[in-house]
Amino acid sequence: MSTTPELFYQNNAAFSQPYYSRHDWIQAKLGLVKPFLKTYYNTFSALADRETYTFWEHLFHATPHKTHEEAWFLMETRWMLYLEAGSTLRLLNTIPRNWLEDGKTIEFMNVQSYFGPLSVKVNSKISNGYMEADIKCNSERNPKDVTIRLPHPNGKKAVQVSGGVYNPDTETVTIKSFNGVAHIRLEF
Repeated sequence: MSTTPELFYQNNAAFSQPYYSRHDWIQAKLGLVKPFLKTYYNTFSALADRETYTFWEHLFHATPHKTHEEAWFLMETRWMLYLEAGSTLRLLNTIPRNWLEDGKTIEFMNVQSYFGPLSVKVNSKISNGYMEADIKCNSERNPKDVTIRLPHPNGKKAVQVSGGVYNPDTETVTIKSFNGVAHIRLEF
């Protein structure tokens, strides 16, 4: 086990100013879901002021109302939903699996990415045995490939997948040579 989290970070965040530590970005890039989520939730729950809905700069609550910390919270949330990696667009790479419990929907429309406007809609119909995702990123700068992580809330692996190539280890579907629009269906 690495001693770095023990020696340098409190609860996988930092000693004082957690949004100055960029290990969260490395966790997101590497697809380290649990460490990323631990950093994400420990940081914002420790810094969010429950009276003003702004953020403190330090874990010991010095210097309130810090737009830098608020912006990094939003950036981490963006990485959870979509993250560019070279010519690949990675979707839902580090979301909590309970976000896809039966009947839940994740949707964002016309958000700005490095590849242009992006729209994603995921519907979880686990009680009916499937999940579906629609992706639209149609601009002059389309990504070459798209990956979307669609974790079953109970950790089950898909038995049939349409719309891309499924990796059961990462619960990710890859769409090679993305043409701007995709529809994915996972059956469990």
